[in-house]
Amino acid sequence: MKVAKRTAQAFASIVVLSLLMTGSVFAYSTRLSHISSFAAPSPLADDKSSTTKTSTSETEHGNDQVSETTHTGENEGEHTLQFKLVAVGTAAGKGDTEVQIRGTDIRVDLQVEQAQKSASYSVTLIASPTSDFTISSASCTGSIGTLMTSDEGEAEAKLKTSLSPGTYFLAVLLCIGGNPMLTSDPANQKAIISPATTTESETSETDEVNAKQEDQKDQDDIKSAKDSKEIPSVVEVSSTEATITQLDSKFSVSVSRPGDNSLSVSIAGANITGPRVLLINLAKDAGALSSLASLRVTYDGNKISQASSLSQVLSGTSTSPPSYVVLATSSGVQLLVFIPHFSSHLIELLASPAPLGTFIAQAPLLLAGFAAVAAVAAALFMRRKRFAAPAAL
Repeated sequence: MKVAKRTAQAFASIVVLSLLMTGSVFAYSTRLSHISSFAAPSPLADDKSSTTKTSTSETEHGNDQVSETTHTGENEGEHTLQFKLVAVGTAAGKGDTEVQIRGTDIRVDLQVEQAQKSASYSVTLIASPTSDFTISSASCTGSIGTLMTSDEGEAEAKLKTSLSPGTYFLAVLLCIGGNPMLTSDPANQKAIISPATTTESETSETDEVNAKQEDQKDQDDIKSAKDSKEIPSVVEVSSTEATITQLDSKFSVSVSRPGDNSLSVSIAGANITGPRVLLINLAKDAGALSSLASLRVTYDGNKISQASSLSQVLSGTSTSPPSYVVLATSSGVQLLVFIPHFSSHLIELLASPAPLGTFIAQAPLLLAGFAAVAAVAAALFMRRKRFAAPAAL
């Protein structure tokens, strides 16, 4: 009787302890949920396609807009450096570029003409501590993004990156296959990079993603839009590179990845009528971009909303507002952005990873399971004690 009583007391103690642990952890999780709710969110031939790739360098932050105020003198704070683009040697092409600086965030805007047609250029922002460097093939490393020219040899690009605080001599270089093709004139300009007081990830709000599982009809609709060139370009993003596939050579496209959770794509087209849709495929290994919990998509610096369906994106008119839709696929995530009209546009993505609330929402079920396991363990212990041989006297 004493053994049975003690065993029952032990079992009751274990169950009570499990329930106390369950309640404590759930209360703590609820408290974390309450705290996190007040935290700021982290934020081209006509019938053939051509493809280009770029390495995606890991940088810290990106901003939707940068100041166009130019500060002379020491070039500190928010300012813009203006360059011409001139051909290297016998290469073709010319253009203009602006390096817009806001704190540590950098945006490089380029306009290129008379360059190679439907060609892929890697873009490098050279940041040297001295002004006496020379341009060579070695200078083509460290690309901040890529651009593909149209069938007229023209392109507009908006690429984003960041620099650590310090004093640099900046230059812009466009390369093909590791060979310099276009370089900045003047050769370089001095800039002092100062720490920013705020960053995009600290100030930008994201929306919860309402992703739909892609079905066969969605696949057929997307294929039809590609065939008709309603989707003129496809951007593929993985952990190591971004690939541009140009379905309509009348467009030029550029892509850069300022950070693990952000992406910038610019698309331009001359003499284009009617809306188009940009397709961005995010592979499962594309970092924070592939595990979307919340997302901020901007169109020329303005936040846009999710569409209710893929058909809404593919059937929009020139008077419809820009929008996007997210589809979950077996290989990752597809993002389709509706663009109602054309000249040049910048599409930017800022993703937030799965929030703490995802775990908290499942905490009661998880902890209840833990309590059940503890109870089963106690019952097995009782049974073992009951059938154990009595100790020798």
